[in-house]
Amino acid sequence: MNLIPRNPIPSQPQTTRTPEVPMASLDTLWLQIGGTFCNLACTHCFISCHPQNFNIPMMTLAEVKRYLEESKTLGVKDYYITGGEVFLNEEIFEILEAILQYGPCNILTNGLLLTPKRVERLVAIREKARHRMLFRVSLDSLDEKENDAIRGEHSFRLALVGIRNLAKAGFSTHLTMVRGWDDEEDPVWEARALDFLRENKVPEPAVKFLPGFLMGELAETGRPYHENERVTEQCFTNWPITNLQCATSRMVTSQGVYVCPILVEENEGRMGQTIEESLRPYPLKHSACYTCRISGMSCKSD
Repeated sequence: MNLIPRNPIPSQPQTTRTPEVPMASLDTLWLQIGGTFCNLACTHCFISCHPQNFNIPMMTLAEVKRYLEESKTLGVKDYYITGGEVFLNEEIFEILEAILQYGPCNILTNGLLLTPKRVERLVAIREKARHRMLFRVSLDSLDEKENDAIRGEHSFRLALVGIRNLAKAGFSTHLTMVRGWDDEEDPVWEARALDFLRENKVPEPAVKFLPGFLMGELAETGRPYHENERVTEQCFTNWPITNLQCATSRMVTSQGVYVCPILVEENEGRMGQTIEESLRPYPLKHSACYTCRISGMSCKSD
């Protein structure tokens, strides 16, 4: 299954000025709860998360609480947690309880650790939470062999068990897939994915497709970005720059605040130690910004 776009991203001419995305409003806060530590080593992971990657440590409950309190003063409306794999964090349940005091939480996971015992803990948290928990589980194909070739042996089977455990407990699941097909095939893949979720009795099923980012593992297994794959001012002539997710969100980690989830291992993505320090325009210098613009992509679930 080829995760490099079959219709290559068209090259753009360089201009002398790099566009800057303004901070329109801080609606969403992302938290790198799992750091870069993961129980999988997917061949397309844009930050090369795997079982030996400790470049970004997991966040502690104390760190999370500090950022949550700051976020409250800045008007954040919703929260997303990601990694690495968030359920490898030993404080994950306490972290979820803390976040749900402030707003709804979207949990990004590969699903492998969603055992009945852990889902029971999630149900207990849900029963006393002020806000809703939402789950996004990642697969890269609805075919077990194709998926496992990308995500690792047994990953499909174990993720499916996790999805079923969530469904049995009444949790909805967004299925997240990195697009390995042409954009015009999205409706076909969406119908297949929704049927797959319904067959597994998932309430309120939904699907999220992501483009492949040519960095991290995919830069090694596919290709890196070309030098001229950069956004220019012309990219925003008929498309508002504030459509980009970085106009309304920031990413906090154990090592500070970054502009977005994609650039957490890039020095140019770091914007400060506090959220308030990061509330300034961001120059779109990285090629990943180009992928977001061309695909119209947002890491958010909606």
